[in-house]
Amino acid sequence: MKAAVRYSLAAVIAVAFCVGVAFLYRTVRQEAAQIVCGRLDVHFADSLRFVSEQDIRDYLDERYGAYIGERMDSVQLAHIEDIIESRSAVSRCEAWTTDDGVLHLDVTQRAPVLRFMRSEKDGFYVDDGGYIFPLHPTFTAPVPVVEGAIPVNVPADYKGEAQDERERAWIAGVLAMNRHIAANRSWQRRIEHVRVRPGGELLLSLTGRSEEFFVGQPQGIPDKLQRIDRYLGIIAPSKPQGYYHTVNVKYKQQIICRQKDT
Repeated sequence: MKAAVRYSLAAVIAVAFCVGVAFLYRTVRQEAAQIVCGRLDVHFADSLRFVSEQDIRDYLDERYGAYIGERMDSVQLAHIEDIIESRSAVSRCEAWTTDDGVLHLDVTQRAPVLRFMRSEKDGFYVDDGGYIFPLHPTFTAPVPVVEGAIPVNVPADYKGEAQDERERAWIAGVLAMNRHIAANRSWQRRIEHVRVRPGGELLLSLTGRSEEFFVGQPQGIPDKLQRIDRYLGIIAPSKPQGYYHTVNVKYKQQIICRQKDT
């Protein structure tokens, strides 16, 4: 077969292939246009319970409107993702559709690492990046609690980072302390309560100890905990239990012990 004939035949086959693909694509598009959304499937990528499937459905109905019965190729997936991610307890949402008429949502909730409480009902959660989100009315996450004079001024329904730079720095310091404690099994067992004094200074209570340990601002925490360790290993054994009322390690290279007022 001559080269010219071969090239012509190849060209014809290529054109026929392109026409076939275009026809198939058009057919698929036409068939897809006839499929409507008949069901919503919500999947949670975690075991948290800040948001329920019904919450997602109600929120979507309120903010998006009717999607059941909408043509699948008209469902605004990016808009739906933005709506769900605007919920303070949701960090990520992925939306997609399938040919069986199902709208799928894969929801990842924001994972709290600390709960800050100014009073019994006034508080908020933060995730590991310092993102603030409100308490849930029916679910309490099993995370460490920091309570007292929290120096962060946010309303009850606030979500996002603290707006004041000093407040963000304070939260970052407490988070760094929490990470340090979480990485040390001994300190995990020891710390019973973390309280905040006016001005943002921290006060620790240890399991089985009557002393109060002042650590000051949440800065230089590893060094301060080392000095508490030194107190527990060297100073405390030389005195009877309860001899000292407070142990102050907020100042560099110092351990200041005070007896109860008499």
